[in-house]
Amino acid sequence: MRKIRLVFIIVLVSSALRAECQQRPTIYPGAVPSISGRELKWEDWQSGSYLTRDSYQKVRDYYVKENGEPRSERDDERGKGAFFSYVRRMPDDVGVSVNERQGRSRVPNAIFSNLRGLAVQEVISDDRVTRIREKYSYLENCYFIMKEDESGKLVSVDDIIFREYEKKVDPGVTAEADAGDMMERAQALIAQGRMQEGLELMKKYQERQIAGIELATSPQAAEIWIECLEELAANAYDVQISIQL
Repeated sequence: MRKIRLVFIIVLVSSALRAECQQRPTIYPGAVPSISGRELKWEDWQSGSYLTRDSYQKVRDYYVKENGEPRSERDDERGKGAFFSYVRRMPDDVGVSVNERQGRSRVPNAIFSNLRGLAVQEVISDDRVTRIREKYSYLENCYFIMKEDESGKLVSVDDIIFREYEKKVDPGVTAEADAGDMMERAQALIAQGRMQEGLELMKKYQERQIAGIELATSPQAAEIWIECLEELAANAYDVQISIQL
């Protein structure tokens, strides 16, 4: 009886060890880290999130070949997703998740809102705004790399792109940022008796503000926002691969 128990325990331990020693998942070829600067090396069973522009089916086929059919899979209104189990553990298995277009970017909708505002002012037609939205609405569900902005804060690339184009459309955004400095310089010049120079500096700031307002409500603004959508599309990824062990 004791021998039977011992054999049973050995079988259980062996099964557990086999489960723990399953093949490690590999990083999908060509995938990039979702956070800029992360190494693409696999050491010490690292975990991470990676992005690719390859199709969901192509990525799925890669992990099917490596690990077999996914343990679970779905295809619904939220998009496509599959989970590949590499290690059986309680309460949940761990391994690789592949998801298609389940990102949550707020930038495209902000751009569409700006274009709708221009349509209200009859700068651009409603029909064109509708066509633009139909063409680029998929970007709302795409993934974007995270990277440091000018202040060193980790933010999504789509937000960084939006800020850059916001400054192009409305130079007043930039002018507002350095308005305090300009006013201080103008006041200092006036205090030094350099009245004309101080007044000219203040006038220059006001002209920039007026130019910004004019540009922001012009047909050129619509074209700038469309360029922004194009740049977003060039930086968007359809599939996210999450490796967790």
